[in-house]
Amino acid sequence: MTSQTMTVLFADLAGSTRLYQTQGDVEAHQRVTDSLLCMKTVIERHGGQLLRTVGDAALASFDNTDSAYQAAVDIQREHASLNLSVRVGFHHGEVIPDAGDVYGNAVNLAARVASFAEADEICTTEDAVAQLSIKHRSCAYYLDRVDFKGMSDPMAVYRVQWTVDNGETAIITAASLTQRYQSNLVLDLLIGAKRLRVDEQNPSITFGRSFDNDVIVDTESASRNHARIERVRGRYLLYDSSTNGTYLIRGGFSPEFIRRESVSLDNFGSIGLGFSPDNASPHVIEFRVTTVAR
Repeated sequence: MTSQTMTVLFADLAGSTRLYQTQGDVEAHQRVTDSLLCMKTVIERHGGQLLRTVGDAALASFDNTDSAYQAAVDIQREHASLNLSVRVGFHHGEVIPDAGDVYGNAVNLAARVASFAEADEICTTEDAVAQLSIKHRSCAYYLDRVDFKGMSDPMAVYRVQWTVDNGETAIITAASLTQRYQSNLVLDLLIGAKRLRVDEQNPSITFGRSFDNDVIVDTESASRNHARIERVRGRYLLYDSSTNGTYLIRGGFSPEFIRRESVSLDNFGSIGLGFSPDNASPHVIEFRVTTVAR
């Protein structure tokens, strides 16, 4: 078969598991359907070909990288109007067309770049940025070199600034993006009378009933290896790996429930391993993200 050079785009609805948990199967299914229809409409509007959908994600190909860029931006904007969040990634490279679909490493990279993106974010590769017009290239900001599975060397990843404020594209500097991913933020934890800090020198901490955890939580609702907090590119992520799930209150809002997934810890809040932290349990984990002088 003959390979072709294309731009491959992958778009993935963020938080679909939580939609089913909070809105029920019927409403959540309709929301996922709305998301996929939105993706298809935008992709075809910009001259792309929808190759396939998998669950709540869509894969598309474009002959022109600027078209993929514009589709990515419109997917984000239209999902915002639907009150839904999506991750989008695109990569430019060789693919093998076959029976209306495409295969190859470029497809895998587009999916991995999309997975690297946060909700409401567009990420892309250096190969794709090189193909963009000057106008669109000016909205792509270097983030980091990332080790992707199956790649021998780290790849440069860029973030596309797409947000709009009062009709004008929000201005974001490369320096501010660097600060976001290489910040001097620290995460302080309070569990009963015990105080701990997660930072550059101590970038990970584990919780659970097992004695091999950094913090042993002696409560029946906690799994043996329940959760961990990890510093990733200057931010702090809470990963749940438990049976009963983890409850999180961020910034004084209502409790959120996560299970076998991750969320970002911002500002301040509290965590309950298998229970809601809005009660007076001595096992509540309080957290606060602060800035320290270097």
